[in-house]
Amino acid sequence: MWGRVKKCFVCQKKAIDPRRYVSDNGDVVVVCAQCVEYAERRAFRKV
Repeated sequence: MWGRVKKCFVCQKKAIDPRRYVSDNGDVVVVCAQCVEYAERRAFRKV
């Protein structure tokens, strides 16, 4: 699953230093290091 390049859920660019979060509707999403602050403001939960 983690073998291929993932896109950031927020900015849709290649996720560099990806982090996993659970979105509002319960899906596990990947967020890049630059968008972590935005994801935490939107109350995504860390996995």
